[in-house]
Amino acid sequence: MPLNPIAYFSLEFGIDDSLPIFAGGLGILAGDMLLEANQQQKSFIGLGLFYQTEENNLQAVTNQSGKPLLIPVPLGKKVIQVKVWKKLVGQTPLYLLDTQVRGNSIDDYNICNRLYVGDKEHRFLQEIVAGIGGTKLLAALKISPQYYHLNEPHCALAIIQALIQTRASNPQLSFRQVFRQTKNKILFTNHTMIMNDHYAVSKELAAIYLAPYAQALKITTGKLLQLGRGKNPRVFSLNQLALSGSIRINAVSRLHSRVAKKIWPGFDFIPITNGVFLNRWLGQPLAEVWPPTQIKPCSKEKFRQAHQQQKRNMLQMVKQQTGIKMEEKILTVAWARRLTNYKRPGAILKDIGRLGLILNNSDRPIQLLMAGKVHPNDRQGKQLVRVLTELSRKPKFRQRFQFLPDYNISVAQKLVGGADVWLNTPKRGREACGTSGMKACLNGVLQMTIRDGWTDSVEWSKLGWTLDSDRVAEDIYRFLEGSVAKMYYQTDPGGLSPEWLSRMVYSSALIRKNYSAARMLNQYEKELYL
Repeated sequence: MPLNPIAYFSLEFGIDDSLPIFAGGLGILAGDMLLEANQQQKSFIGLGLFYQTEENNLQAVTNQSGKPLLIPVPLGKKVIQVKVWKKLVGQTPLYLLDTQVRGNSIDDYNICNRLYVGDKEHRFLQEIVAGIGGTKLLAALKISPQYYHLNEPHCALAIIQALIQTRASNPQLSFRQVFRQTKNKILFTNHTMIMNDHYAVSKELAAIYLAPYAQALKITTGKLLQLGRGKNPRVFSLNQLALSGSIRINAVSRLHSRVAKKIWPGFDFIPITNGVFLNRWLGQPLAEVWPPTQIKPCSKEKFRQAHQQQKRNMLQMVKQQTGIKMEEKILTVAWARRLTNYKRPGAILKDIGRLGLILNNSDRPIQLLMAGKVHPNDRQGKQLVRVLTELSRKPKFRQRFQFLPDYNISVAQKLVGGADVWLNTPKRGREACGTSGMKACLNGVLQMTIRDGWTDSVEWSKLGWTLDSDRVAEDIYRFLEGSVAKMYYQTDPGGLSPEWLSRMVYSSALIRKNYSAARMLNQYEKELYL
């Protein structure tokens, strides 16, 4: 066990489908981070929550007596007990905290019953368990992290427990000195462009649950709550706590860094663009002809053949899920990610009549695949799922459009590996980074994208197509009717489109060079883990 690792806190981790403790890109990124740290044999551990699943490939963490290790976590006037599970990601440990302990009340027993479900109070209790409990776990295991790295504000309460531990070790210090000393060990990765209230609870609610921590720090509850005071004085903001309590903060793309600086002008945001773990997201056929460790590309013909195999694999998956056999030779466009309003999954549906004509064009037909998950409390998202499902059943669309509701890692791997075009439609200024396009690009899938997040830093003129955020639907239709379909179907006597194939190879090379998790982790070491 590393004694001075990077302690990487995240409310979700996407390692594989057998352990579904993730909701979207944030968890997948955290999973890629652990996979890359393991590959590079870095001193690194993950800390998160165990949401109730049927996963049985976990090891219970025990104390010196061989009994389950229990971490006491104060919640206002009571103390709950939290047990701990351990999963090895290669040789990199991931610790998951679990409130289903005999003796906890039924409400406390179910704090970690599901990810991102419930009201703000339920979420806040999860955040206390993750941040406070995770930090106390490290102390119980006698692990002194080099840094506490907070992935999003959800884990910001780790700062408070770290303050308590600094105070206990240095009782002679003033609170200001304790805060300064603790801050030197806290790092924060911001993934959002949403103001502080999104990661906030009322001051009254925070005061109830955080009172024992103020007492441990020997300060008033009011003074403790000041650490989370942002522009709205009526709430306690975890985002503000993370910003003010971290020695260094990073954004996850260059554009995100500039936008975040405007939203929170008192802080500096180091731009460290996210990356993807190549071994997980590069399809096996392509990996065989152009391994992730090989700089020189394979021949274009080998690349084409490998991608075609991945496309066949993808279409076979679609048939298994929907019963519809789509055609390998038809240009296939994919949109797949979390179904949320700012990502605009419904943009391509703005004119259903025109879309139907595009998909069923007799000379240059197009197939459209959509996939995604919706938040359990998102009524608008659930309505969109119904619309997409109904559309996929209409005779005019059945062979040309399908929606895959059971979106998970294995489905994502097939889609990013086998599509021809990847569609990315967020409202500009809302996507901090976005990594689904990186995964597709790695596999030679051409991008049709809003310039937002990581895509704002790429010159797309010779790689893909950029959409105007203010007329996104019109641009999608125009490109599909025109240059996209024309380039794909403009083939030589051998059935190849030379320009399309060149763009595929260049796209894959771009991700390998600039947007891998290896580059991301190395940049963290140089600019954050100083």
